Amino acid sequence: MTSVAIAGCGAIGGIMGGFIWDKADTVLICKNPELVQAIRTHGLEVNGVRGKQKFTPRAYALFADQRDKFDIIFLTMKATTVVEAAKEAVNYLNPKGVIVTMQNGIVEDMVAEAIGKDKLIGGIVGFGGTMLSPGVVDMTSTGEFIVGELNNQISDRIKNIKYLLDFVSPTRITTNILGAEYSKLLINACITTMGAASGLYLGEMLKRRDFRKIFSEIFYEGVKVADAKGLTLEKVSGTPVRTFAPSDNMRQGKAFFEKLFKDTLIRIVGWKYRKLKSSSLQSLERGRKTEVDFINGIIIKFGKELGVDTPVNDKIVKIIHEIEEGVRKIGTENLEELLPLIPKY
Repeated sequence: MTSVAIAGCGAIGGIMGGFIWDKADTVLICKNPELVQAIRTHGLEVNGVRGKQKFTPRAYALFADQRDKFDIIFLTMKATTVVEAAKEAVNYLNPKGVIVTMQNGIVEDMVAEAIGKDKLIGGIVGFGGTMLSPGVVDMTSTGEFIVGELNNQISDRIKNIKYLLDFVSPTRITTNILGAEYSKLLINACITTMGAASGLYLGEMLKRRDFRKIFSEIFYEGVKVADAKGLTLEKVSGTPVRTFAPSDNMRQGKAFFEKLFKDTLIRIVGWKYRKLKSSSLQSLERGRKTEVDFINGIIIKFGKELGVDTPVNDKIVKIIHEIEEGVRKIGTENLEELLPLIPKY
């Protein structure tokens, strides 16, 4: 039986650990001792879109608290601590074992530098989850996993990872993991970061036409960077992400019907996911750092490397950092500061 560790067991890790615990020899590594004790005492309860189910995986606070080594270690913590976590986890891999990163944004370059590229596989989580209380998680929405080798090959080990993850949620193997991750990053660069800056749920935010223009402009800059880098963008939830970006003609006040179509599309997204609360906003409310440097910050980083200007992303990252530092408050005025950077059309 495949030996698996899931490190960073918040909502996503808990959901994964629940549904694969009896399909593999599964261990949860949860640094929160209260969570470990709750799972040991009462088991792990997963509610939500797949119904209410109870599981009894093994749980430890640290890798060092147990003696196993693993074929697969899934890292499900925030991007801000993933490199440190990978450096620890690699010591508990079997000789042919692999680490799978499942963070928002793009972290593989940093992790590969720390542990080696050959031990690493990239992953994307498409469903949502919330921890209701220690040991009780809610799977709030459906969505697929996407996994891929960094060399874009389809290997036996990636097939085994898909086999396990399919028990949690439908899983797709990609031969374009960087393009897939960047495509999801573009979504998060708008939804997650704008929500953190404004304090609004997605539906409230995208009701405003001026905020929909900010959404479009973040996409515009991100797509320009992707094109300069030669990335092939993939669909996210069935929608080509490029569709959200305005064309140059549209930004020059032309292409009326394109403008109407794209604005309507963004309004539909806002209505469909109107109750979505930004994960970065939740981090700020808990007094924690966000993952903005691994989301909008990646757009900026690639843009600087390639000579592509990203003024709206530059500004919103600065705003989020100022909120983190306590020198700025969360509020809609933060997004309003971005409007002078956007062409009038």
